[in-house]
Amino acid sequence: MSQSIYCADDWLMIQGLASDRVAALAAAAEGAGWDDIVPGLDSLSLSWNPAQRNLEAARAAAEALAGSDAHAAPPTTVAPATLHICYEAPWAHDADIVAELLGLTSDALPGWHAAQDWRVAMLGFQPGFAYLTCDARLPDIPRLADPRARVEAGSVGLLGQICGLYPHAGPGGWPIIGRIAETLFDAHAPSPAQLQAGQQVRFERIDANELARRTGGAA
Repeated sequence: MSQSIYCADDWLMIQGLASDRVAALAAAAEGAGWDDIVPGLDSLSLSWNPAQRNLEAARAAAEALAGSDAHAAPPTTVAPATLHICYEAPWAHDADIVAELLGLTSDALPGWHAAQDWRVAMLGFQPGFAYLTCDARLPDIPRLADPRARVEAGSVGLLGQICGLYPHAGPGGWPIIGRIAETLFDAHAPSPAQLQAGQQVRFERIDANELARRTGGAA
């Protein structure tokens, strides 16, 4: 069955993809003349230079890519990231709610979360905001009925079947289970976003004192 392809200006999107298929097609698209390759949760967006390729040629290339035998994502060359997370108050605002939905006790939630093999599926929403997936079967965790006016930078949330990492402080409706010590986005760095699509992420548990030490006591 052919994939749905949506076109707009000098962008097109291959839709309805499994997450491992997204990664495989993104890798296969490298070096194929695309100006930008942007993985999504279930889609792959591609842009091209109109001076070098018209819409018809771009669509034909995308159809060929979608119909290729690139079904398994190759091993990523990006080193896995270790993020140090505190699951204690006051950072685990919604841990009790999330634990109940997962069928766990609140005390068991940190161990479960840190034990999963997480992978960055995509970046979006905020610069550097990472959407992580894992192989565990998660229930559809709902958005908060009353979103917070401010979620701290470094907050870790679970929504739907996704783990989300907030790089910046601001409004947010994700149920929050902890906070990481690392800075996820630095506009002055050569590569501003610390994480990349396809990268593996490991969470290492720390206590509130260690979080304060690593963040300079920042709140």
